[in-house]
Amino acid sequence: MRDDMDKVIVERPRRGGSWQGDGRAWRNSKEAGSRLGMKRGYHRTKGLNENLAPLKRWLHKQVHRPWNKVYAELCSGIDRRSTVQAHIFEHIDDFVARNAELRDGQVWVPAERWRSHLRAPLSEAAHVELFVHPVTGILLPNRRLHEAREARKEAYRASRSKPPARAPHVFHVIDEVTQWHRIQGCWFEVIIAPMPELRRTMLDVTYYDVLRRCPVTRRGGCEKPAFGSPDHREMYGRDHVYAASMRRLNQQEVRERFGD
Repeated sequence: MRDDMDKVIVERPRRGGSWQGDGRAWRNSKEAGSRLGMKRGYHRTKGLNENLAPLKRWLHKQVHRPWNKVYAELCSGIDRRSTVQAHIFEHIDDFVARNAELRDGQVWVPAERWRSHLRAPLSEAAHVELFVHPVTGILLPNRRLHEAREARKEAYRASRSKPPARAPHVFHVIDEVTQWHRIQGCWFEVIIAPMPELRRTMLDVTYYDVLRRCPVTRRGGCEKPAFGSPDHREMYGRDHVYAASMRRLNQQEVRERFGD
């Protein structure tokens, strides 16, 4: 391990390294004031950093070694008495599964990075790159990592492609031509009209459905309805009808109908 590994991981380089200016001109000006700190005006201070890439690369180079020796070498290069440097040890579990278990000849590791109490087979852990073998104590790589990550991507694509569950459309039939439909929490009175029978000698006439806000024909409904399902039967309870007109009902009419 590098002797300055703690500085590489924790400390950020000084800002303005490519700037060749000097702060003495500002410190000698009248705007600076009479009492200044030693670093005022130079703007080249160090800050804290969390560059964990060197730590990750170093751990990957230690595979097939006993974990106790790897951990001892890590402790010798980083002072755990320092609060800033001790923070590095909190990220070791992000790269190494140290508490693996052996169940029926198969290695089990934490199922998720932040839920160590849940266990999963090593072949299904897409976040575990390295693990300590529970019997030998050797630091080993997860050779099934690529397969686990591909399986997680496929499961994510399948969940995204599945259409979201849609609430059933709510409506009440008042009479043969009148229906009440609930659209986005409001009730509307809809007058439906039948479509004429389609004959061989006549063209398929297009009608405009005011409820779904799209043109419809007897052969098929609209492709992108504004509300509800494109299926006639699910929308109106029967086929070959469309909403000819509609009006919004007031609260008094709704209370008289449902008794609310």
